[in-house]
Amino acid sequence: MADLSQLFNIFILAISPVVECRGSIPYGIVAGVDLPTVLLVTLVGNCLPVPFLLLLLKTVEGWLMRRGDSNPLKRLFIRYVESLRRRSRDQVEKYGFLGLVLFVAIPVPGTGAWTSSIVAYLFGMEWKRSLAAIVIGVLCAMAIVTVLTLAVGVVL
Repeated sequence: MADLSQLFNIFILAISPVVECRGSIPYGIVAGVDLPTVLLVTLVGNCLPVPFLLLLLKTVEGWLMRRGDSNPLKRLFIRYVESLRRRSRDQVEKYGFLGLVLFVAIPVPGTGAWTSSIVAYLFGMEWKRSLAAIVIGVLCAMAIVTVLTLAVGVVL
């Protein structure tokens, strides 16, 4: 049985940008939490920010763009958005829904639920389709990370 601090740590890792399921699943398995619990807490933590991001990004972008050109947050945002557009354009424009699923499913830093929410917003994807694609992608990434983590555990 997992204690509350372990569940909290799994959740915090899963909800964190960049770390997401890539950190929460290995942590949970190594901590000895049963796999169904690790996966459930990871899924909730990883997907919880997505609807909020999809709904609030327009407001955040508007607020940032009203700042002066010398504003460091605005410059950082513009640089990040341009980088995301370059990295994801071909995949999302060519494959749409499936492209977003694949973008999320690849469990490397910079392709998780947080980044994909921004990508979906930037490319004007419908809210419900974006949410569905991101959740499916998260499930795929979770499966990949789980298999890899368990395989490494067997080897060690």
